[in-house]
Amino acid sequence: MMLSILCVTKGESYARPFIQDMLRLAYSIGAEVVLAADGPTAMCNLRAWNTSARLVRVDSKGYIESVLDEAVDACRGVYILRLDDDERCSPAMEKWLDEVQYTQDVHWKFPRAHFWKDLRTCIINPPLWPDHQTRLSVKEMSGGRRTVHAGSPFGGGRLAPVVLEHHKFLIKSYEERLAIAKVYDSVHPGYGTGGMRPFSLPEDVYRQEELHLVTPHHCDFLARTDASA
Repeated sequence: MMLSILCVTKGESYARPFIQDMLRLAYSIGAEVVLAADGPTAMCNLRAWNTSARLVRVDSKGYIESVLDEAVDACRGVYILRLDDDERCSPAMEKWLDEVQYTQDVHWKFPRAHFWKDLRTCIINPPLWPDHQTRLSVKEMSGGRRTVHAGSPFGGGRLAPVVLEHHKFLIKSYEERLAIAKVYDSVHPGYGTGGMRPFSLPEDVYRQEELHLVTPHHCDFLARTDASA
C-alpha cells in the first residue's frame, strides 16, 4: 500500500460528505482511508454510515495531536496524507496524488486555501494564506506532534504546487468555531482566541472591506508559482 489517507473525526454530520470524498479519491488512486473515530459516538456514527474505510477508536483531549501517533500507527501506507474532516484536496491536488508525484520527496507541506462565504471565494489575508500545512509524509515522519497546533518535528517539508481546501468557515457557525477556539485556549492560552484568532474567527480580525478575496483558481496559480520559485 503506497498511500493512506488518514482522518481523525468526531463523526459529526457535516463530516460525512468530506469523508465520502476521501473514499472516492482513495478508490480512484488505489489508496486506503483510515478513520480515527474520536470517542464512542463517533464510532457509532461512522459504523452507521457503512463506509468502506478502516476504523480505529481513539479518545482525544480535544485536539488531534493528542491522538495523532495512535492514528498514524493504524495506517498501512508507505506515505500518509492526513486530512481534517472539513478539508478536501483541490482538483489539482487530486491529479498530483494520482500521478504519484509525492514520491519525489518524503515530507510535504501544502498551502491551505480557506473558503469564505461560498465555494467561489478564498481569503488570502495573512496569515490565512498560504497557511502552510505539513500533511503528507512517509509514515515514520508523519507523527511526533503531541501538543495543540504542534509543527512536525521533522520540519515543514517541501512545498507542494497544489492546494489543500479548507471549508471550516462555510460549515461551522461563529458560535461553533468560538467553542472550539476556547478548547484550544484551555490547553494553551492564546491558541484559540489570542494570536491564532484569524484561523478560527476571521470576522473578529478583519472588516469585510479589508478582506482580500480571490477564486480557488487563483490560489492554484499562487501555489504553482510559490513552489517553482
